[in-house]
Amino acid sequence: MPIKHKIFLRWWLFISILSAALAYGFNTGAFHTLWDIDFTKISFLIIGLLALSSIFCGRIAWRLSSYLNQKNYDINLVKDIERDVDASWFVSDLFFTIGMVGTVIGFIVMLSGFDSIDFSNPDTTRQMISSLGSGMSTALYTTLTGLVCSVLLKIQCFMLSYEIEKEK
Repeated sequence: MPIKHKIFLRWWLFISILSAALAYGFNTGAFHTLWDIDFTKISFLIIGLLALSSIFCGRIAWRLSSYLNQKNYDINLVKDIERDVDASWFVSDLFFTIGMVGTVIGFIVMLSGFDSIDFSNPDTTRQMISSLGSGMSTALYTTLTGLVCSVLLKIQCFMLSYEIEKEK
């Protein structure tokens, strides 16, 4: 007896593993650290978009699984599913772009400390070093978050695209 909704179940397994990893990150304080370091909060925007996009991919996986279980060829449904997967590929690239915006903001903040520095005053030097650290950490964390979330969504998109191509 074949397994029904095999594609959806694969997606569900991936999301379950991802959820366990996120829970581990939350329990170890990784999200708290990210909240404190990323003053732009762009990383959380990216994570929120990943959650919404993953739900959207789950919907696609369900529709594709249901379609394949029926063994009923409907060209319009296949085109709709392909269009939705293409939109998800676009969103995965968007994560990287949003992460790079956070990088640019971090670098701007990092370099803005140089405009009013008085090297003869140790207090302004300390403020500049603090600004450098804050800007650089924001830049790196937003880039990392964008890259990781992009890869996680691309894995989901690849699984869906592979199943579509296999059925053509």
